[in-house]
Amino acid sequence: MTSATTGLTGNIQKGGALLDDCRRVVEVWDPSISEGDNLTRIVDQGLLAKRSRTRAEDVIRRIIRPRLIEPGPQIIPALKNLLSDSQAFREACYYETSRDEKLLALFAEEPLYAMWNGGRLGVTVQEVIAWQVQMTALGHLPAWTDTVRLKVARGLLAALRDFGVLAGDNTKTIVPPNLSPRGFSYVAWRLHEAGGSSRSLSNSHVWRRWLLDPTRVSDLFRQATRLGVLSMSTAGSAVRIDWHANNLQEVTSAGAG
Repeated sequence: MTSATTGLTGNIQKGGALLDDCRRVVEVWDPSISEGDNLTRIVDQGLLAKRSRTRAEDVIRRIIRPRLIEPGPQIIPALKNLLSDSQAFREACYYETSRDEKLLALFAEEPLYAMWNGGRLGVTVQEVIAWQVQMTALGHLPAWTDTVRLKVARGLLAALRDFGVLAGDNTKTIVPPNLSPRGFSYVAWRLHEAGGSSRSLSNSHVWRRWLLDPTRVSDLFRQATRLGVLSMSTAGSAVRIDWHANNLQEVTSAGAG
């Protein structure tokens, strides 16, 4: 397994990408007041435009907190810098979502990545269900009902479509790998921030979530170098990455325009 199988849940069936909600929170976030006051204001003023207060509170609890709040106070200011770059914003949100929704990360890193490398052009709901059955047999997932497995499969595919990894409504096709330099830099810093070494950054299975092979990852490091956020040098199998940014907000400021 490329990702830890502990903490796997079917929550993706209830949340999905919810990019519009994430964007709205970032847009209206007031850095001059506390986290709690921001979240209360968002709910009280109906800024998520939900049907009810209960639904807004549910989105805050299940989606916004684990994805954008719990990782630390650096996330929302950094995402504000990406609001005008819809692709990079989407990619950053995909990283934060797949970090929280481990089943989404695992599906992208393993079967979907293998399908793409094997020349497959699409993926079906039935294949996602079959993967869940296999994961249950291995002891990594609960024995969900057929109804839950169907909802989870649809949720995974819909999220991957919304995050730009797949395309299509009924038939999901695999989009050729396309991670922007700014989105890549965001993810690379987040991995660095979590204690990743230079070598582990370049070899991380996280890049498989965008279906990137090692050659494409190396090319993106070169593009990040041109943005000025880092420099990378190699000598044989040794890799060294030097950061020229001090924090995530500086990383996402690079290349803005």
